[in-house]
Amino acid sequence: MKKIGIIMMFVAMFGATSCSSLTSATDATAAASGATCGKALLALNSSKKAGTLSVANPTDLANMLVVINAYNGLKANKENANYKKSFTTGMVTGGNGVITTSIATNLTNSLLNATGLDGVNTTNITQKAQTVGTILQLLNALNQ
Repeated sequence: MKKIGIIMMFVAMFGATSCSSLTSATDATAAASGATCGKALLALNSSKKAGTLSVANPTDLANMLVVINAYNGLKANKENANYKKSFTTGMVTGGNGVITTSIATNLTNSLLNATGLDGVNTTNITQKAQTVGTILQLLNALNQ
């Protein structure tokens, strides 16, 4: 009986350690943002390939805003390695097999270094000419 108690204690300690290390290795908010961003980039890429990418298109506009929100989250957490890793993992998940880990890493870095998305929001996106150019650069990174 005593041995079973000791074994159970070790199992409980191991389980608690495993759960806490998993929690610290994953940022659910970042992963969700990455997944949503990946889906939006795929949709924008489809519009680009069709020749219809435009801020006048409500669907494209909504997807651009998703990418901009993801950019803002990354920018706010640029020193947080766990956030970036979780975001990249989420992007792969949202990429439906199209966005691989290496592409997602490249996209995450491209987003972090983007210059045309600063200060862009729902009210001024149509006046920001550099926004579409930046989105196109990101889409080029998607297709590499």
